[in-house]
Amino acid sequence: MTKLLYTGDWHLRGTTPRNRKDNYKDSIKEKLLEIFNLARYRQVEAIITAGDTFHTPEVATGVLLEFADLIAEHCPVPLYTTAGNHDIYGYNLDTYNRTSLRVLEKIVPQFEVINDPAIPKVISGPGGAVQITFTPYSADIDRNGYGYCPGVENDDVLKIHVAHGMLLDHVPPFDRFTLIKDVKTTADLILTGHDHTGYGIYERADGKTFVNCGAICRLSASQSEITRKVEVLLIDIKDSKFDLELIPLQSAKPGEEILDRSAIEQEQERQYAMEEFASLIQSTTGEKVMVDINSIVESIAEHEGFQPSVVRIALEKIAESQESLKA
Repeated sequence: MTKLLYTGDWHLRGTTPRNRKDNYKDSIKEKLLEIFNLARYRQVEAIITAGDTFHTPEVATGVLLEFADLIAEHCPVPLYTTAGNHDIYGYNLDTYNRTSLRVLEKIVPQFEVINDPAIPKVISGPGGAVQITFTPYSADIDRNGYGYCPGVENDDVLKIHVAHGMLLDHVPPFDRFTLIKDVKTTADLILTGHDHTGYGIYERADGKTFVNCGAICRLSASQSEITRKVEVLLIDIKDSKFDLELIPLQSAKPGEEILDRSAIEQEQERQYAMEEFASLIQSTTGEKVMVDINSIVESIAEHEGFQPSVVRIALEKIAESQESLKA
């Protein structure tokens, strides 16, 4: 049998989110060690992750080296991932070479980042070969269903496609997402991250299977984060078929123990005030209000009919400004 291990977002960082009661960095380290031990015990050929390896495009050098040493020393197999929205500046893949993710790829031998859907990684094992492709986060993902199909065709092997996009089994209260039922893909198994809660294993009537097992981290103290299981996915390939198993991480403590809800009411009040303000503007102008700078630029460009090249330059300038502020 050919085996792979899949995890959701990691969001490596050196500081502890305000909603956490414990030491976040130590908690993530425990989970990574358990994942690497599980990979060794289950004899998998590779580990795959969904992107958002880091919480910010650039982390402190000490934090980067600490996690690099842990992965290099303990990860027993090749690890493949792609760039998530938190890994790059301003949704702009052109900034990838200046990020901590790129440094991690350079200094950890078994860590590889694939940001082109047309570049397949073929893994062979006792159960046969499987092709894995990746779509990173970008300004294009979840626009007209983009992001969930390999950029290369190969009918001779099973195909897994990994995407850092907002693929969901339900309609959320925001605009940029893709519904599982609407996805057109040639892949047999589609693995996604980005949404931390996840939707588990979703088998569509046409035989396509979709999985988001959720992030290995808990960054907020929402009720869904408190109650959900932190899981990874074991993919067992035999006779050209997938056998999927969700495995809870034993190192993940109950949400009630590590998440502090005292700031939730404050956040809810802030969110309510923002929604009221947006509603007031919308009632006056009749236009939908957005607070994300990239979405604002894209909306203006669409309304004014600007060329895609102009939009790209604008987003690049925003990314450069965000990078300068970080520095």
